[in-house]
Amino acid sequence: MSLQPVSQETKDALKKEHGDKLKSLILPLNDEATEELEVLALVPERSVVGQSMKFMNSDPKKGQEILVKNCILTEKERVMADDGLFYAAAGLLTELIPIRQGKFGKV
Repeated sequence: MSLQPVSQETKDALKKEHGDKLKSLILPLNDEATEELEVLALVPERSVVGQSMKFMNSDPKKGQEILVKNCILTEKERVMADDGLFYAAAGLLTELIPIRQGKFGKV
């Protein structure tokens, strides 16, 4: 297993700027997942999710591109250029969308 990590200096600088919104994503570089790439991303904001959702039914690739382009902070060009990295990143970003489960109260 081989991981290409983000440097600690980069992590520290981005953490200082973005705080708890910063997340580390580990993306497989090959089908066997023996090589991996770490990228840093932001939890998708409401405006980004809204833009993305507009396209999810009519043009899912465009919806995913909006998420990846707006949320990935490191290695963005590399992720955008590689289908495997792109789909792995898009899938993880959709999991980061903060969704809480509500419940009904009594009237």
